Order: sequence, then structure tokens, then C-alpha cells
Amino acid sequence: MRKGEAQGLYRGRRAKASLDLDGTGKAVVATGYGFLDHMLTALARTAQMDLYAQAETGLYSTNALGEAMGLALNESLGERIGIRRYGASSVPMDEALADVALDFSGRPYLVMIGQLQSERIGDFEAQLLQPFLEAICLGARLTLHVRFYGENDHHKIESIFKALGFAIREAAIKEGTGVPSTKGVI
Repeated sequence: MRKGEAQGLYRGRRAKASLDLDGTGKAVVATGYGFLDHMLTALARTAQMDLYAQAETGLYSTNALGEAMGLALNESLGERIGIRRYGASSVPMDEALADVALDFSGRPYLVMIGQLQSERIGDFEAQLLQPFLEAICLGARLTLHVRFYGENDHHKIESIFKALGFAIREAAIKEGTGVPSTKGVI
């Protein structure tokens, strides 16, 4: 069983997350943002991981939640022995498309290319997406590339979360016995 559990703290805001990479896609989330809850549910479903995520509401809560989720993901991967390591997915959603590629490299980095037009999507501030993904990258020690386009911001963000779920699922697959690195260490 590949499970991880962690707490995040960012500028006084607390969050906690636990996940099971060998789950069935169940999600129990309470972030204070209905839209983010919807996105995390989509992420858990496409990753086929069970996700529990809870955050205090308010400024910086998404940073704390991203950190908690990243740390839980890192813990669930353990020493990363036998994993595929790389994952990529493209997800269309009506007029929107997101391409996501990731590497459980041990080196956190986010590249994000695309534009959101709206300041808010429902109750969620669009500008919180990038810091949330950066916090996941830092906690999980992963490199993440995200490219997206479209007309509807809801569709753009949802396609990002779904593509991220598929990429996590692909990269976390156990298919070998060693560390997937020529250096022998990730």
C-alpha cells in the first residue's frame, strides 16, 4: 500500500492531506472553495487515488493545501523504487485543452504556459492556481510542465487537474525493481 499523510502550514494557514496511490478514486475534500473541491475530486478520480484534503479557509490556504498534498504524495512514493517516474497526459474539455507532463525527479520545478481570463471561477480566485501547483511540486519533489488553452476558464482548469491526475497515475505505476535513474538516486 502506497499511502502518504501530511500537514501543510503557510503563513499561519493549516491544511492536511492523505492519499493512497493504490486507491479507487474516492475523494473527501473540504478546502473552503467549492470549485477547488470539484477540481480535487476530478484529480483523485483520474489518478485513481483516494484523497482526503482539508484546509482552513482564507488567504494562503491553497498554498498550505498544495504543500500538504505534495508532501503526502512524496511520502506515498517512498524511495521511488520501481516507479515509472515519468507521466504525461493531454485532456480536452470542449474548447479547452491541457497538456501535463511530470517527472518524479526529486527536483521541484513548475513551468506553466497559458492564460486565464477571469479573476474568479465561481468562488475560486484564478491567481491561486499557480501557487497551489508550485506548492505541490515543492512538497512532492516533482518537475511539472503545464500547457493549456481555451475560451472557458473553468474548462481550462478542469482539464489541467484531470491531465495531472492521469500523469500522476502513469508516473507512479510500479513496473520495475530499482530506482529509475542512471545515478541510482532520486
